[in-house]
Amino acid sequence: MRYIQKLEPHIDADDATEGRTCLFDSLSATRPWRIDDVRLTATTSPIVLHSSNAERLIYMLQGAVSFKEGSDVIRLEAKEFLFVPRSRAIVILGTDGSARLFDITALVSRDLPPPGTAKALSALKSRIDENAFSVHTAHAAEGKAFYTQTLVDRKMGSESIKAFVSLVHPGSGMGLHVHPFDQLYYVLRGFDTSQMSEGDIVVFPAGLIHSNSNDGTDPTLLLTINVPEVPAGTKGAYSIDLNN
Repeated sequence: MRYIQKLEPHIDADDATEGRTCLFDSLSATRPWRIDDVRLTATTSPIVLHSSNAERLIYMLQGAVSFKEGSDVIRLEAKEFLFVPRSRAIVILGTDGSARLFDITALVSRDLPPPGTAKALSALKSRIDENAFSVHTAHAAEGKAFYTQTLVDRKMGSESIKAFVSLVHPGSGMGLHVHPFDQLYYVLRGFDTSQMSEGDIVVFPAGLIHSNSNDGTDPTLLLTINVPEVPAGTKGAYSIDLNN
């Protein structure tokens, strides 16, 4: 499997083309999910997004796009995101110019009860706010602690996806470890030890031993996706010691 893809972080309007590209799909046997790179132009026709057994996270990379559900219409701009619970049907109405987004979908267990009271589409929209970051205490960091902002988790109604933004300071990181879930990083800003840069995306299937650190001189900002979110009270990372 190819674990890293280098993407162009910005697309000029003159070079914009319409299309959907699957970047990663079915990383492991933990739970089927995929991430698509979607590009829209001013001539894009409305697109219906719906699945009875999958939830989705839409993250705007570039431009602005309008979405509709019933009479509820919202507009997403760069660095904003929309969480769509399963069984919800939304329509991408279009964009005034060119736009680009990630469409992340994850299947939900059929054994789960139906979702609770539906929130309005406008209540499922938010944005990255570095003033809302807090110290990440779930996993011990080497060097200065990570700072994170949770975007989506079970407390917000997700049944599978956990998404957050991580601010990793120079010299900080995690040694060899492994997760019981699939993990995806998208570099919003900065570099890491793999010489990844803004616009690059990397995945770690469940069970893959890996490490990560910021060996640059500036903080690295990462969009992080975990699927499925581990049950409450369950460890999400296990340290690996190759000497034992």
